[in-house]
Amino acid sequence: MHRGSQAALALLRRTARASAARMGRQEQAQELAGRVREVFDPAQRRELRDEHALHVALCAILRETSSAIDIGANQGAVLESILRVAPHGRHMAFEPIPDLNEALVSRFPGVDVRQVALSDSSGSAEFSHVLDAPAYSGLRERSDLPEGVGGVRRLQVRTERLDEALPEGYVPTLLKIDVEGAELQVLQGATETLERHRPFILFEHGAGGADLYGAHPNQLFDLLDGVGMRIFDLDGSGPYSRERFEQTFTEPIWNFLAAPR
Repeated sequence: MHRGSQAALALLRRTARASAARMGRQEQAQELAGRVREVFDPAQRRELRDEHALHVALCAILRETSSAIDIGANQGAVLESILRVAPHGRHMAFEPIPDLNEALVSRFPGVDVRQVALSDSSGSAEFSHVLDAPAYSGLRERSDLPEGVGGVRRLQVRTERLDEALPEGYVPTLLKIDVEGAELQVLQGATETLERHRPFILFEHGAGGADLYGAHPNQLFDLLDGVGMRIFDLDGSGPYSRERFEQTFTEPIWNFLAAPR
């Protein structure tokens, strides 16, 4: 962000908080500061646009009886939308963090929730749970955690390949993958599923995550291209070429849709 914009953002935040605090309204202060951040922060604006586009994509892709798999379900925000759009589907969710998994089981009794980290092999692995920001948790510890984030707890978690985890006869219409950089490994463990059922795939991919695993965007592009998928971003741009997908790796574009040809 430009220095002038940063200064203006900081001033507006302080003004909003001070005004609301004088009125004894701390919650309103936080909301005002959040709105200011949305206006000035390009990454925040991008995140809000992508969140809206994701829900539009769910409505377009899923029918009432479609089945979807939420990989890296976290607190269940996307899973909730999946159930709203496809209430009669047979849904699955994978979330390795124990307390989040337990909450998902309680909140979504009709969903097959697994305490598993999907990957390219079955076994066990160390998992870094970012206590104050669980959305940043993963099989590799990130170095770009937000300022003020506290400790990291290391867990041993079970890993599985999606191809081996699916119940007999299960046909997914959609995979949503948000695994903080391990998306290539997840897809490498799901190639049979992709070839057989050709589901739509909503996924994150970008620098700061995938590079922790030594993954290159060309590897992910080639895998998806090889199973007959085209890649679009959530602004609707695409289909991406291999070269353009590689160039986008370091841009503030990290949410994508892979659609069968």
